[in-house]
Amino acid sequence: MRRSGGAAAGLLVTLVLAACGTGGSTSASSATTGPAATAPSTTSAQTGTDPASTATGTAQTAATSASSAGHGGKSHKGNGLPPAPAGLSQTAGYATYERCQGTCTGAVPAALRRPLKLPSADGGPCPITLNAQPASTGTASAGVGFRGVSGSQWMIAEATWRVPASYAGPLLIRGAMLGGGALGFGTGQVPYDELQLMDAGRGAPRVVGGGRAWITYTRVQAGGCYAYQVDGTGFSEIVVFRAIA
Repeated sequence: MRRSGGAAAGLLVTLVLAACGTGGSTSASSATTGPAATAPSTTSAQTGTDPASTATGTAQTAATSASSAGHGGKSHKGNGLPPAPAGLSQTAGYATYERCQGTCTGAVPAALRRPLKLPSADGGPCPITLNAQPASTGTASAGVGFRGVSGSQWMIAEATWRVPASYAGPLLIRGAMLGGGALGFGTGQVPYDELQLMDAGRGAPRVVGGGRAWITYTRVQAGGCYAYQVDGTGFSEIVVFRAIA
């Protein structure tokens, strides 16, 4: 777990992971500690409907934009962004998020695009993140269940992110499998390489105290140990979880 920047002192990002669909999945609960006491602990799992049937017109428009601009290891010309890993589409800013509402144009500031510093795979147990701040998965010792998506090589699980009212800035979420392997986002047959969040998402659970929440979708091609890197204004945090295929 890594944290940087004094602005993170009052911030808590809470993540709830749940397998989409039913049967055999174990969700990650969340726990809160430290100064951000206004963000409540989350212990309930959330099971989403089939995300392939809930993708919105906004998401489809963003997918078209990202696909035509570059994917599968190609970057947008002249936008200064790194290329997406092979097999993933490049995120087209806030509008790529399927449940976007409010601020759905533009993208996270360049200052959030810090180098990825994920844990190394050493052959030992998956170093699952417990009670980390500002980002947290809570207790995920049993892993997170993923299920297949028709017509796609990428499995899917629902992930709900929360931030308290004390943090009003954007989030940039990226990740990878420890030791090699891509981590994607979204509901399309070809996932996006990262997640950019600003205004609270449609249909998201209420956050006590006026914070924000987002229902999102994480994609993997195989079970194993994975890590998110969550970057916000003044902080950078690593969240590690085990994907169960």
